[in-house]
Parts: sequence; structure tokens; C-alpha cells
Amino acid sequence: MALALLCAFLAALGFAIMYALIKGVGLDFGTAQLVFFRSLVALLIFSPMLLQNKHLLKTNRLKGHLLRSIFGLASMFCLFVSAPHIPFTDLTLIIFTMPLFVTVLSYPLLKERVSRNQYFIVIAGFIGIFIATDPETNSLSIYYLLAVTGSALYGLAVITIRQLGETEAPGTTFFYFTIICTVLSGCALPFDWISPNSMDWAYLFGIGVFGGLAQFSMIKAYKLAPANLIAPAEYTQFLWAIFFGIVIWGEVPSLNTYLGALIIIGAAIALSRNISKPLRRNDNLR
Repeated sequence: MALALLCAFLAALGFAIMYALIKGVGLDFGTAQLVFFRSLVALLIFSPMLLQNKHLLKTNRLKGHLLRSIFGLASMFCLFVSAPHIPFTDLTLIIFTMPLFVTVLSYPLLKERVSRNQYFIVIAGFIGIFIATDPETNSLSIYYLLAVTGSALYGLAVITIRQLGETEAPGTTFFYFTIICTVLSGCALPFDWISPNSMDWAYLFGIGVFGGLAQFSMIKAYKLAPANLIAPAEYTQFLWAIFFGIVIWGEVPSLNTYLGALIIIGAAIALSRNISKPLRRNDNLR
């Protein structure tokens, strides 16, 4: 149990660092270039493990993996584009709305029963994001809408992961997602390439390293313990977002941000505690 929580805390830190790096260099590089390095470096890190377990490469559901990868790739593009343009804490909270979208989409796509309590939790969560972003006093740009779209696409990716999870191991889903994203984003590189300097290379590889390690840590955490124990540790990413936002960009969160965060995170945790059915073990793979 202690190892599972440690993995969850490390995953939260890893994802926070990855998005901080993306926010730091997002205006200097094309989005396809960022996605390519995020995918390629993670693939290289875990290639030895995949080669030692070649059974993970076998699948009869290539179309399902392609669909999951398209949703995940589109989500990354939306979030990576919006990251440099909105406060870091706002970006993190918007990403946390993913379980809300999973709940809303579970009935039409998976025919899973969604209770009245679940819908109330979802509504509370969306009210939380409205409070956190405070549109009455802040001029919300198109990048907020883009980030919300990315979170919704992330939810669709999670639903396809759940469908694949009936027959596929998490390592299989990870492999096909990573290699498909690498290939598709690589195809766009000739049209979206900016030559990095020595420091830029460190940023680009850092995005892949921290993103890949965070993803692996989260998979490990959900393998070792149930979602209702892991979810609270996962949301410590918000604390790192506050820290990085203040230290790096001087973004001091408002009271509304904290209040909205409390509602959003509370709603997401409630959905993971079998008050709702949406999030199962290994669903939350980024």
C-alpha cells in the first residue's frame, strides 16, 4: 500500500513537471514537436520492458487502439496548445474535470447506469470549474475552451481504455498509444519543426522523461491499490501546480481558485469512491 501511494505521489509530481515544461517552452515550439518528444522519449524509456514482455505487443484490437490514440493525441494537442496561455493552476483544474466527462459519457457510450447522485456530483464539479476560472472578473480566452475540450477528449480516451481493458493489458494499451502518437506527430514534424538549442533539447527530453515516468508510476499505483485510495494522492498535482505557478510565473491563486479546486477535486474523488461507477483501476492512464 505504501508503494502504491508513493507511486501516485511521484506520478502527480511527474505530470506537474511535464506540464510546467510545456508551459515554459510552448510558445517556442510547434505543438506537434512537443507531442512527438513526449511520445518518443517515453517509448524509448520503456522499450526494454516491452521487449522483455513481447506478449504485450500482441493484439486483435488494433482499431480500438487507434481510436484511443486519436482521442489521446487530440487531447494532448488541445492541452499543449492552451498550456502557455492560461494560469498553471487553472490548466491543472481543467484537466481534473476528466472524470466528470467520463461520467456524463458513460451511459450513451458504455450503457452504464448513472445515478442521480452521480449527476449531482458532476454538476457540482462543473460549478467548481466555473468558480475557479471566475469568468465574471477574468477575461476568459479561447484557450480555456480549448483546455476544456482537451479534458473532454481525455475522457473519451479513458472510455476507450476501459473498453480495451476487457481484453488488453495496460502495457499493451500504453505501447500502442505511445507508438501511434509518435508516428502521427512525427508525420507533422516537417511542417512544424523549430530547431532547438542545447537548453531546448533538455526541455524537450524532459517533457518525455517526466511524462513517461509519471504515466508508468500511475499505472503501477493503480495496479497495487484500488482507485479510491489512489485518487486523493493523485490530486496533489494541484499543490505542485500552485508551487510552480507562484515560483516560476508569479501566479498567485485567488480565493475562488482554491474554492473551485476544493469542489472539483471533491467531486472527482467522490466519483472514484464507488458513489459512482466511472473510474476503475487502470482507467486513468494519460
